[in-house]
Amino acid sequence: MIYFTSDLHGKWNFKGFQEYLQKAGKDDLLIILGDVGLSFEETEENREFTESFLAIDKSIAIVDGNHENFDFLNSFPEEDWNGGKVKRLTPTIVLLQRGEIYTIGGKTFFTFGGCKSSEKWKELGLWYFGEEPTEEELSLAYGNFKKYDNRVDYILTHKYERVPAETGHFGALEELIQFINKNIEFKKWYAGHYHLNEKVDDKHRYIYDELVEIE
Repeated sequence: MIYFTSDLHGKWNFKGFQEYLQKAGKDDLLIILGDVGLSFEETEENREFTESFLAIDKSIAIVDGNHENFDFLNSFPEEDWNGGKVKRLTPTIVLLQRGEIYTIGGKTFFTFGGCKSSEKWKELGLWYFGEEPTEEELSLAYGNFKKYDNRVDYILTHKYERVPAETGHFGALEELIQFINKNIEFKKWYAGHYHLNEKVDDKHRYIYDELVEIE
Protein backbone atom coordinates (compact mmCIF):
# COMPACT_ATOMS: atom_id res chain seq x y z
CA MET A 1 0.00 0.00 0.00
CA ILE A 2 1.10 3.56 -0.73
CA TYR A 3 0.67 6.22 1.95
CA PHE A 4 1.28 9.97 2.10
CA THR A 5 2.25 12.49 4.75
CA SER A 6 4.08 15.82 4.54
CA ASP A 7 6.05 18.66 6.08
CA LEU A 8 7.96 16.98 8.91
CA HIS A 9 10.29 20.00 9.23
CA GLY A 10 12.80 17.97 11.18
CA LYS A 11 10.23 16.79 13.74
CA TRP A 12 10.21 13.11 14.60
CA ASN A 13 6.87 12.78 16.38
CA PHE A 14 4.36 13.73 13.67
CA LYS A 15 1.40 11.40 14.08
CA GLY A 16 1.10 10.28 10.46
CA PHE A 17 4.82 9.62 10.17
CA GLN A 18 4.92 7.59 13.38
CA GLU A 19 1.82 5.66 12.39
CA TYR A 20 3.53 4.56 9.19
CA LEU A 21 6.71 3.49 10.99
CA GLN A 22 4.64 1.36 13.36
CA LYS A 23 2.39 -0.32 10.80
CA ALA A 24 4.43 -0.52 7.56
CA GLY A 25 5.05 -3.91 6.02
CA LYS A 26 7.55 -4.95 3.37
CA ASP A 27 5.19 -4.04 0.51
CA ASP A 28 4.26 -0.59 1.84
CA LEU A 29 5.65 2.76 0.71
CA LEU A 30 5.41 6.18 2.36
CA ILE A 31 5.69 9.21 0.08
CA ILE A 32 6.50 12.43 1.95
CA LEU A 33 5.34 15.49 0.03
CA GLY A 34 8.15 17.85 0.93
CA ASP A 35 9.87 19.74 3.74
CA VAL A 36 11.40 16.75 5.48
CA GLY A 37 14.19 19.00 6.73
CA LEU A 38 17.20 16.69 6.53
CA SER A 39 20.38 18.52 7.58
CA PHE A 40 18.44 21.78 7.32
CA GLU A 41 19.54 23.48 10.55
CA GLU A 42 22.85 23.49 12.39
CA THR A 43 21.34 22.28 15.64
CA GLU A 44 21.78 19.11 17.68
CA GLU A 45 18.05 18.40 17.34
CA ASN A 46 18.24 18.51 13.55
CA ARG A 47 21.40 16.40 13.47
CA GLU A 48 19.70 13.75 15.60
CA PHE A 49 16.60 13.84 13.40
CA THR A 50 18.66 13.46 10.23
CA GLU A 51 20.63 10.52 11.62
CA SER A 52 17.48 8.80 12.89
CA PHE A 53 15.59 9.38 9.65
CA LEU A 54 18.39 7.96 7.51
CA ALA A 55 18.47 4.85 9.75
CA ILE A 56 14.83 3.95 9.00
CA ASP A 57 14.44 0.50 7.47
CA LYS A 58 10.95 1.14 6.03
CA SER A 59 10.36 2.11 2.38
CA ILE A 60 10.13 5.89 1.97
CA ALA A 61 10.17 8.17 -1.09
CA ILE A 62 10.55 11.93 -0.73
CA VAL A 63 9.28 14.80 -2.86
CA ASP A 64 11.46 17.79 -2.01
CA GLY A 65 9.92 20.93 -0.55
CA ASN A 66 11.33 24.42 -0.15
CA HIS A 67 12.66 23.95 3.37
CA GLU A 68 15.37 21.50 2.35
CA ASN A 69 19.15 21.44 2.30
CA PHE A 70 19.52 20.92 -1.45
CA ASP A 71 23.32 20.71 -1.21
CA PHE A 72 22.88 17.74 1.12
CA LEU A 73 20.14 16.05 -0.92
CA ASN A 74 22.01 16.45 -4.20
CA SER A 75 25.15 14.89 -2.74
CA PHE A 76 23.63 11.40 -2.93
CA PRO A 77 24.13 9.12 -5.95
CA GLU A 78 21.59 8.99 -8.75
CA GLU A 79 20.05 5.75 -9.97
CA ASP A 80 17.11 4.39 -11.93
CA TRP A 81 13.99 3.55 -9.92
CA ASN A 82 10.58 2.48 -11.24
CA GLY A 83 11.06 4.14 -14.62
CA GLY A 84 12.64 7.42 -13.50
CA LYS A 85 15.72 8.86 -11.84
CA VAL A 86 16.06 9.18 -8.06
CA LYS A 87 18.71 10.11 -5.53
CA ARG A 88 19.43 7.06 -3.39
CA LEU A 89 19.69 8.26 0.22
CA THR A 90 19.76 4.82 1.88
CA PRO A 91 18.86 1.26 0.89
CA THR A 92 15.20 2.02 1.75
CA ILE A 93 14.88 5.79 1.13
CA VAL A 94 14.89 7.64 -2.20
CA LEU A 95 14.48 11.26 -3.25
CA LEU A 96 12.07 11.57 -6.18
CA GLN A 97 13.20 13.99 -8.88
CA ARG A 98 11.33 16.95 -10.34
CA GLY A 99 9.58 16.22 -13.62
CA GLU A 100 9.94 12.44 -13.51
CA ILE A 101 7.13 9.93 -13.98
CA TYR A 102 7.41 6.69 -12.02
CA THR A 103 5.39 3.49 -12.35
CA ILE A 104 4.61 1.94 -8.97
CA GLY A 105 2.22 -0.97 -8.61
CA GLY A 106 1.04 -0.48 -12.18
CA LYS A 107 0.12 3.18 -11.59
CA THR A 108 1.95 6.26 -12.90
CA PHE A 109 3.11 9.10 -10.63
CA PHE A 110 4.33 12.51 -11.80
CA THR A 111 6.46 14.29 -9.20
CA PHE A 112 7.61 17.88 -8.88
CA GLY A 113 8.94 19.35 -5.65
CA GLY A 114 10.12 22.73 -4.47
CA CYS A 115 8.60 26.21 -4.44
CA LYS A 116 9.59 29.76 -3.54
CA SER A 117 10.09 30.57 0.14
CA SER A 118 9.08 33.84 1.72
CA GLU A 119 11.82 36.38 2.37
CA LYS A 120 11.67 35.82 6.14
CA TRP A 121 13.39 32.44 5.77
CA LYS A 122 16.28 33.99 3.88
CA GLU A 123 16.60 36.63 6.59
CA LEU A 124 16.75 33.86 9.21
CA GLY A 125 19.39 32.01 7.21
CA LEU A 126 17.07 29.00 6.83
CA TRP A 127 17.25 28.79 3.06
CA TYR A 128 19.24 26.91 0.42
CA PHE A 129 19.61 27.66 -3.26
CA GLY A 130 17.65 25.21 -5.40
CA GLU A 131 14.11 25.58 -4.13
CA GLU A 132 12.72 26.91 -7.43
CA PRO A 133 12.58 24.84 -10.65
CA THR A 134 15.30 24.96 -13.29
CA GLU A 135 14.70 25.09 -17.03
CA GLU A 136 16.02 21.52 -17.27
CA GLU A 137 13.52 20.27 -14.68
CA LEU A 138 10.62 22.07 -16.36
CA SER A 139 11.64 20.75 -19.77
CA LEU A 140 11.74 17.22 -18.37
CA ALA A 141 8.26 17.66 -16.89
CA TYR A 142 6.63 18.94 -20.07
CA GLY A 143 8.50 16.38 -22.15
CA ASN A 144 7.41 13.49 -19.95
CA PHE A 145 3.78 14.58 -20.10
CA LYS A 146 4.04 14.51 -23.89
CA LYS A 147 5.70 11.10 -23.73
CA TYR A 148 2.82 9.79 -21.62
CA ASP A 149 0.16 11.33 -23.89
CA ASN A 150 -0.80 13.91 -21.23
CA ARG A 151 -2.14 11.18 -18.96
CA VAL A 152 -0.92 9.94 -15.57
CA ASP A 153 -2.68 8.41 -12.60
CA TYR A 154 -1.33 10.66 -9.84
CA ILE A 155 0.22 14.10 -9.50
CA LEU A 156 2.52 14.58 -6.48
CA THR A 157 3.86 18.06 -5.73
CA HIS A 158 4.98 19.98 -2.68
CA LYS A 159 2.92 23.00 -3.69
CA TYR A 160 -0.53 23.26 -5.20
CA GLU A 161 -2.32 26.59 -5.67
CA ARG A 162 -6.07 26.78 -5.95
CA VAL A 163 -5.86 30.42 -7.04
CA PRO A 164 -2.20 31.32 -7.78
CA ALA A 165 -2.84 35.06 -7.99
CA GLU A 166 -3.62 35.13 -4.25
CA THR A 167 0.01 34.44 -3.35
CA GLY A 168 1.48 37.41 -5.17
CA HIS A 169 4.01 35.15 -6.87
CA PHE A 170 3.30 33.58 -10.24
CA GLY A 171 6.33 31.94 -11.74
CA ALA A 172 7.32 28.89 -13.74
CA LEU A 173 6.10 26.45 -11.09
CA GLU A 174 2.70 28.11 -10.95
CA GLU A 175 2.53 27.98 -14.75
CA LEU A 176 3.25 24.25 -14.59
CA ILE A 177 0.52 23.75 -12.00
CA GLN A 178 -2.00 25.52 -14.20
CA PHE A 179 -0.82 23.58 -17.26
CA ILE A 180 -1.42 20.30 -15.45
CA ASN A 181 -4.91 21.30 -14.37
CA LYS A 182 -5.88 22.38 -17.87
CA ASN A 183 -4.14 19.77 -20.00
CA ILE A 184 -3.35 16.60 -18.07
CA GLU A 185 -5.73 13.75 -17.38
CA PHE A 186 -5.17 12.45 -13.84
CA LYS A 187 -7.03 10.68 -11.07
CA LYS A 188 -5.78 12.44 -7.91
CA TRP A 189 -3.39 15.24 -6.98
CA TYR A 190 -1.69 15.21 -3.56
CA ALA A 191 0.28 18.20 -2.22
CA GLY A 192 1.72 19.52 1.03
CA HIS A 193 3.26 22.91 1.90
CA TYR A 194 0.27 24.65 3.48
CA HIS A 195 0.04 22.53 6.64
CA LEU A 196 -3.52 21.51 5.86
CA ASN A 197 -5.31 18.18 5.99
CA GLU A 198 -8.04 19.05 3.52
CA LYS A 199 -9.78 17.75 0.45
CA VAL A 200 -9.97 20.67 -1.98
CA ASP A 201 -12.32 18.79 -4.31
CA ASP A 202 -12.73 15.28 -5.74
CA LYS A 203 -9.28 15.39 -7.39
CA HIS A 204 -7.08 17.62 -5.22
CA ARG A 205 -6.01 17.05 -1.63
CA TYR A 206 -3.70 18.84 0.80
CA ILE A 207 -1.83 16.63 3.25
CA TYR A 208 0.01 17.64 6.40
CA ASP A 209 0.55 15.50 9.50
CA GLU A 210 -1.99 12.75 8.83
CA LEU A 211 -1.20 9.39 7.24
CA VAL A 212 -3.32 9.23 4.09
CA GLU A 213 -3.85 6.05 2.11
CA ILE A 214 -3.81 6.41 -1.65
CA GLU A 215 -7.21 6.52 -3.34
